[in-house]
Amino acid sequence: MARSSAYIEISRHHIYYFRIRVPTALSHHFPRTFIRRSLQTRCRREAVIRCSVLLEQVGELFRVAASGQVVRLHELSWKRSQERVAVPVLHHAVPLAAQKAGPKFSVVVGDYLQEQRRQGVGEKTLGDKRSVTELMKRIVGNKPIDQISRADARRFKETSLKLPPRMGQSSPRPIKELIREATTTISPTTFNNYIKNLTTVFTYAIQEGYCDRNPLAGLKVQQKVKASDQRCRYTDDDLGRLFAVLKMEKQLDIKPHRQWLPLLGLYTGARLNELCQLYVDDVVQVDGVDCIHIRASRPDQKLKSLTSERVVPLHSQLKSQGFLEYVEHQRALGVQRLFPELTLNKNHGYSHSPSRWFAGVRDRIGLKGGEQKKDFHSFRHTVADHLKQLGVAESLIGGVLGHQTGGITFGRYGKDYVPGKLAVVIELLDFEFTDSER
Repeated sequence: MARSSAYIEISRHHIYYFRIRVPTALSHHFPRTFIRRSLQTRCRREAVIRCSVLLEQVGELFRVAASGQVVRLHELSWKRSQERVAVPVLHHAVPLAAQKAGPKFSVVVGDYLQEQRRQGVGEKTLGDKRSVTELMKRIVGNKPIDQISRADARRFKETSLKLPPRMGQSSPRPIKELIREATTTISPTTFNNYIKNLTTVFTYAIQEGYCDRNPLAGLKVQQKVKASDQRCRYTDDDLGRLFAVLKMEKQLDIKPHRQWLPLLGLYTGARLNELCQLYVDDVVQVDGVDCIHIRASRPDQKLKSLTSERVVPLHSQLKSQGFLEYVEHQRALGVQRLFPELTLNKNHGYSHSPSRWFAGVRDRIGLKGGEQKKDFHSFRHTVADHLKQLGVAESLIGGVLGHQTGGITFGRYGKDYVPGKLAVVIELLDFEFTDSER
């Protein structure tokens, strides 16, 4: 029989783990190359005993896999045979409570966020994850992560769904007080985002061997509307009212970004911050086609994902409104950024102030309230829906919006569409509202 100590390793938190490689011939039966389980002890003698129990079970799993039967990896646990193993009590042994306790939830969260930052995750996303972990800690306590139970998860769900929106998870006011005074509560979408962010923490903890399962699995709230209906597109009437207000603001010496961002959003489908962070040299000519290169080539530029980098041809409406002249004017002034009046926000990039301004314009023309959710991002939905209704291929729409579509053929072997191909698609964005006098 193999020595059980050969399958033991110790973590940076001084907790012992069982780890064994899956035989190559059986690898298709298992989700990972290695099987790893926390032994939940800091006592080596105890770890050796628990490891021997797991080693026996793993041997049986390998035999089951070799016979072609279903492998029940989730049943693997040293606790199953604990009653058959005599555990000597030594005078120098670590107390039982300390043996079973993994790292505290807050410690794992700190490690996880540090790893996320190393991977280049943006500060806004990190802030969202940090906030919801603080909320969970307030509701269930800062327990060892392997002791957070399903009951704790249900308590988190029941409590957070009663909280008011935008309460600020770090609010010093007691949770019960916030719930008592709430006139509205968070939306299912907000709660599901909580679960999504917390799940990434537990996935990391499982990978590191700090716990064996995600207690929040399956707790998302079922949505009553389709994903495509959660944020509305702009109608031609909406666009007419919106740009009528913007026309009046322009006559009052409107700031450059307030003139161009809505037009760019409507005729490129780009995200607000993608546009706010543009530099003058991001407006380029490729194969004779005037384009905007949406990229993250500088420290203050961020993209949602790798597939978000793209080259979007300029619509003829942008040219007729004088966008290229504006770019040349900025270039002649020696200005680097396209909208230098915007300031960088740690969490929101350059879009923080424009987002608030646009929300105010939207409110003034009555596009807030009811079941409608219309904001700057609705330009993106408007572009996607307009092209979809015209029968444009999903892959071409994805090329404009920076979405990867299709399987391995498009994703790995297919290259980005050339600007000339996308220019034809962009020119299909023809909206029936009066804009000739802008």
